[in-house]
Amino acid sequence: MSAISQTLGTLPLDNSHGKDFVFLKARYIVELTGKKARNLQDFVDYLSNAEQSSIFYHIYHPLLDAHLVPYEYPNDFSYWFADTMQDKDLAEQVANIELPESGGLEFVRQSLLTKLNLAIKSGKNYTVPESGQFSFVNCRFVVFPSGQRAKTLDELADNIAQASELSIFYHMVTSRLFKATRYDDFSEWIVNNTTDNELAEEVRRVDPTTHVNVRSIQQEVLQIMVRYLKEKRAGLI
Repeated sequence: MSAISQTLGTLPLDNSHGKDFVFLKARYIVELTGKKARNLQDFVDYLSNAEQSSIFYHIYHPLLDAHLVPYEYPNDFSYWFADTMQDKDLAEQVANIELPESGGLEFVRQSLLTKLNLAIKSGKNYTVPESGQFSFVNCRFVVFPSGQRAKTLDELADNIAQASELSIFYHMVTSRLFKATRYDDFSEWIVNNTTDNELAEEVRRVDPTTHVNVRSIQQEVLQIMVRYLKEKRAGLI
């Protein structure tokens, strides 16, 4: 069973073609795998076979827990390379992982492996003490309705403004990555239920990885929608 299928009851995950946008949110449950990397080759070997949910958690969960990692090393992998391996150059490379246009978490995996294999070929394969080993975890999540729904763009904007961080994170990050699509849930619904493709494209281009936390993502999406709706009412679109 894939992580994305772990939902509450029979709630559909895809509401892109429905008349209403159903706001969902997820709770994330971390599971220890027992796999620990003591050097870069170990890390690459584990990453090559890790579950997608493990890559998802280590790269993207800091958006929900921004206080746990420093801004310059915004994911677990880059922080380990900087803090434990003391390799700031590699840490910076791994810190810059954009949300993929397509391919989802498999694209992220291959992007990381390319960077790390190049580092190994250049002679970087430090061994860290047992206390500093990187521990891989998996992540399961349960998806359930938040109680919010939207029938129109105005209602969608209003509900985005009021949505919880867990809801915004699910629709902008989790769903997009596990469905391996270029669209987040908001832009996908706009494309499939309105004629406002320009708006959908603007929302789609919001890159969560350029933000320090979920509230910042929420504000950018909301600002795009509010500006677009004002211009549409004024006849400028």
